[in-house]
Amino acid sequence: MTRFSSPVSALVICMNEADMIGPCLESVDFCAEIIIVDSGSTDNTLDVIQEFIAKGYPIRLFHNDWPGFPRQRQFTLDQATQPWCLSIEADEAVDDLLRQSIVAVTQPQNDAIDGWYVRRRDKLKGYGYAHRWVLHNRLLRLFRRDKATMDLDLRVHESFEVPGQTNTIESGVLLHRREITVAEDLARANTYSSLKVATLVERGKKPGLTKLVLSPFGNFLKFYLAKRYFLCGRHGFVYSMMVMVYSFATEAKLYEASRDNDRASHHGRPDTAPSAAIAASRPPKSSRSRQGQTVKPD
Repeated sequence: MTRFSSPVSALVICMNEADMIGPCLESVDFCAEIIIVDSGSTDNTLDVIQEFIAKGYPIRLFHNDWPGFPRQRQFTLDQATQPWCLSIEADEAVDDLLRQSIVAVTQPQNDAIDGWYVRRRDKLKGYGYAHRWVLHNRLLRLFRRDKATMDLDLRVHESFEVPGQTNTIESGVLLHRREITVAEDLARANTYSSLKVATLVERGKKPGLTKLVLSPFGNFLKFYLAKRYFLCGRHGFVYSMMVMVYSFATEAKLYEASRDNDRASHHGRPDTAPSAAIAASRPPKSSRSRQGQTVKPD
């Protein structure tokens, strides 16, 4: 496999990822182009990137003030020039099997598929990478550049979409290398649920008692049993419970926001999105997001 030869643009957004971005860049050295968009790192992230540029990596580095996840990803896509794009986070890495698969499916003769889902293997704090028999989340990360679209009105759960035929790469995984603490996961669940609810309110989504009661527990069962996180012991239980917490926070905040808007309308005041969501629309410490990517149901 020749380095920097596959017709793929790797797309990376980052901020303060000096301790993570190196292995990410090493793992995409098969790509003919690496687009990095930084939103204002204050650590050594840019120094690390410059070291890779000095090594000959085909990196094109841009600065763009943080406009929110969807617009930052769209800005990154707009800079790409290769026929295919691989969206990858700074704390992720392509394993050897996945890299071979990507090289194979992006050959010119493979023109039937416009987008490929890949599986991501999360690293659980205190456990390591999730058990190999876990049904890892599928994310649309590899796609034809001229086919990709992005819903710029979303605040979170953003993902590139393609209108054509899609499939799943079964061989290889994205390694999500960051170990998330419970405190970090709780903070992120709070932030992202507020962002999601702000979008739902803007689109007129109403809460439902059934979803408030059943959705959190259903999501726990989906991850703990159906996706087999029980194989990771207590660490898999905590992981699944955090999914449940995020689901509950979203449904409860939607109920609260709907009630507040009803009161505002009754008193003749205009509807407003939750203020917490607006405040949370600033760049996070890193671009990582387990909840912040669209997951294709298995």
